[in-house]
Amino acid sequence: MPASSHLPYRLGLPAWAFPGWRDRYFSSSRPALSEYATVFNTVEGNTTFYRIPNRDTVQSWRRSVEERDFRFCFKLPRSVTHERRPALDDLQAFIRSVEPLEGAMGPLLLQFPARVGPNQLPLIESIVQHLPEHWTGALEVRHPAFFSEPEQLDPLLQKFALGRVMLDTRALYAGDPSHPDVVKARHEKPDLPVLETVYNDLAFIRLVLHPEWASNEVYVKDWATKAAGYLGHGQQVFMMMHCPNNLHCPEQALTFHRELGRHLDLPELPAWPLPQQQMLL
Repeated sequence: MPASSHLPYRLGLPAWAFPGWRDRYFSSSRPALSEYATVFNTVEGNTTFYRIPNRDTVQSWRRSVEERDFRFCFKLPRSVTHERRPALDDLQAFIRSVEPLEGAMGPLLLQFPARVGPNQLPLIESIVQHLPEHWTGALEVRHPAFFSEPEQLDPLLQKFALGRVMLDTRALYAGDPSHPDVVKARHEKPDLPVLETVYNDLAFIRLVLHPEWASNEVYVKDWATKAAGYLGHGQQVFMMMHCPNNLHCPEQALTFHRELGRHLDLPELPAWPLPQQQMLL
């Protein structure tokens, strides 16, 4: 198995395929997921936020990683988490759809918009209680009250053994705001306080970086130090690397991995399998 199968943590991107990656990080000779999984051992599956896949498609995803220690971390459909009346029928359809991934399922990403505050905790619970008991999840909330008084979520997190997402957009807001890729991203990624508390031994980190590396270095080093500490305490770490339009995510992820290697004895990750591929920075 490749080195990524033996990592003490999970490293992934928001997707396993992006048009700008073709002929830069992977070729078209194999399915994109198969090539992605030779390097990374998890993925944040944003596709399910917009559309529930059919079981045949999901089964093909499972076959693409069946020889690897890989975890899919799918986002619940937006019709479930972002509508004022959750579409619980869609939730059941989603559960049936992704069932073939048993054994390769990572924590589900339960993301709620900023309008969902403490007074709507019963709404969040009404959704979470419909998930299979043996599935895990990471809860992402964006209402400011959950950051000024984070303990309001404690009973829910404990009851369902959920992690709480650590979203960090500092680099995005610290860098050049006029960069064309950043203008749109700032409307989609909120500037919220950074959570550092690990709940139920699951550190699920969504690190949103700037396209220009100078804005990122201090935050990558910061998270490498934190991740090493979490792992030292026996906690799971899922590190999901984000950047505007996804173009730079692969090289930024491998840079994080090398920074973490300053704290831990880690294997090198293999380069993506292109014949004349340059080594990622």
